[in-house]
Amino acid sequence: MAHGKSGKIIIEVDPAFKERIYATLKDQGSTMKDWFLSHAVELCDEHRQPSLQLVAEDSASYKADNPDQG
Repeated sequence: MAHGKSGKIIIEVDPAFKERIYATLKDQGSTMKDWFLSHAVELCDEHRQPSLQLVAEDSASYKADNPDQG
């Protein structure tokens, strides 16, 4: 998918689904931009820094697989 440098993000969805999204966001007192930015930031933060739960699970798995190292 092509992307430019304008700062705009354009996606195509079914028009009926689009209306459902906007209606739900309106009921929640939000906008598409606010919702998207909130979720996009969360996604990027999770990608950049794994959650502590994942680190703990990886550590436990490593210790189980390498009893002499843990």
